[in-house]
Amino acid sequence: MHNPVPNRAIIEALIHIRDLRAFERREAATKDLLSNLPRTNEHPTLRTLLEIAEIYSLTLEGAHRLFGYSLQDIREFDLDLNRGRTHIFESYPFERDLLIDLPARLAPTETFAVDALLRDLVLEWQTAVPLRALEEEGWEQPGTYYVHVGTEDSLGSSLPPGAMALVEPISETERALPNPRNIYLLQFANGYRCSHCVVTRGKLRLFSTGRMYLGREEFGYPSSVRIAGRIRMFALSLPLPEYPVPVSLPPSARGANLILPWEHRTRDRLFAAKHRRFQRSKEEELVVQDYLRAQWHAKLSGRSERRYRRPSPSEPHVNALIHLALAHMARYTDALRTSESWQSDRGRFSIETLLRAGSLEEARAIQKNVHFPTPSEVWEARRKEFGGWPPLLSVKFPDLRRWENRIVRLAQGGQVTGLDPTLGPGSLLLLEEGPTDPDPLSDRMKSGWSRPIYVLRRRLDINCGYLERDGSQYALHSGVNGGVKASFNAKDLGQLSRVTGVAVPV
Repeated sequence: MHNPVPNRAIIEALIHIRDLRAFERREAATKDLLSNLPRTNEHPTLRTLLEIAEIYSLTLEGAHRLFGYSLQDIREFDLDLNRGRTHIFESYPFERDLLIDLPARLAPTETFAVDALLRDLVLEWQTAVPLRALEEEGWEQPGTYYVHVGTEDSLGSSLPPGAMALVEPISETERALPNPRNIYLLQFANGYRCSHCVVTRGKLRLFSTGRMYLGREEFGYPSSVRIAGRIRMFALSLPLPEYPVPVSLPPSARGANLILPWEHRTRDRLFAAKHRRFQRSKEEELVVQDYLRAQWHAKLSGRSERRYRRPSPSEPHVNALIHLALAHMARYTDALRTSESWQSDRGRFSIETLLRAGSLEEARAIQKNVHFPTPSEVWEARRKEFGGWPPLLSVKFPDLRRWENRIVRLAQGGQVTGLDPTLGPGSLLLLEEGPTDPDPLSDRMKSGWSRPIYVLRRRLDINCGYLERDGSQYALHSGVNGGVKASFNAKDLGQLSRVTGVAVPV
């Protein structure tokens, strides 16, 4: 979202930051910038914004926030506009100085062999750690990115609609002969799909494990489909809304080439490919334009959008570039990289950090020393389980330590009929806060991920499943024909919690 900032406030902020760096930066460049700023449009050009970021050692988010832009809102706006289509979404954690919790000491290996709360798995925490610490090698797996599973185009998908999934790169050997047990992100000329697949005799064949799929199942490979990566884990809010029955990928008269977003060399090619892959109706385009005009104040017509899909010397202002990225389902970071405007945030500071600091040394003092969790063998096993520490987990739950009584890990997974994929070993469940007022009769009208899942905690036992009621008696069970996992009386409802989210390694 954009909240206009008066020029006077911008100048005062820059003067404060300049004084912190008076003996380190070029005074001439600073004076020129400050003298020209009053004549700058409410929405600066990208060149002006990046120049300010360079001179004052501001992070990308910091330079944008100086002018009233909140880059952390991009993911929310992207989902509001584009949740219907499966697409690669912005996962770069712009808030580099956000203070987060990270594990310091983990429980022994044998503790992870049984179902347990987070409080029993993480024995000590590192607190008030700047998010930028995750840049250090060993926290994240290089080359990973995230995909949103569309709520409208996911017919035949092996992941539930609305899920967010981590994608990891694969070798050329695996790309030539994919493992049918794995789920892959597949790129088509007219969209993406997450699916199991096999490759034989120049054909890629889709198959799903639990859903009826009547669409096209066989494609020329690699001419008509590209295996973009392997799904490592997915996360989902629960219970899942009952979306309309999804459809297959919409037909496209002229689809896009099989090129991943960061492989484009120019921004116009990026936007042109996105436009072809995710074609909208005229009505949808009007809705998108009205929405983005209200949020980012960019008055871009369809003609202007078409201009930026062709080679042009014209450079959009910052609000227009954000508008274009969201309208084309492109990551903002890709829009910057393809125009050679990307700048690393290493060694830079947020605007809030510099404004609070009385000296540059004080600003640097937040660079807290961080270590990997111990014991190392336990940490390495957990890191492999989820493909690294997910930065979006820290963005969503920066104070993770406060949630240690509401997160359950299922050591061996949980067999619950109707869930596809199933809750595999290592799955994490987020529990609802406060007392649960269940309605088993209403629950039975729903199925799969849309049916509420509950966790019962009694002493050392943790059970999860669907809930049934018979008079004053309740029972947790694994499905229609599944056995009862636990039974209890109404007086024990205080030990029951509804599951509001899951993170599942696959």
